[in-house]
Amino acid sequence: MARPQDDRDREDRLEGMSGFARAMREAEPYIQASWSLAAAVALGVVAGYFADKELGTQPWLLLTGSVLGMALGVYAFIKAILVAEQKRKSR
Repeated sequence: MARPQDDRDREDRLEGMSGFARAMREAEPYIQASWSLAAAVALGVVAGYFADKELGTQPWLLLTGSVLGMALGVYAFIKAILVAEQKRKSR
């Protein structure tokens, strides 16, 4: 639960910001969640590609890395969104 001091500190930080800057500040957790999803997928694809290249198992490790990257990315995305929503509702 947010303390009154936390609310005043937050308002002080947002005071003087343009509407666009406020919107970006509020959207930050969601943007970060999107980047974590993209990074997990990219990391899985790159790891699978290089593992396939090294072991000569094309395309199986690439596909496995892609699927694992997507699964981990979706998990991280959902977790981040739930945490952001919980923080937003507690204000």
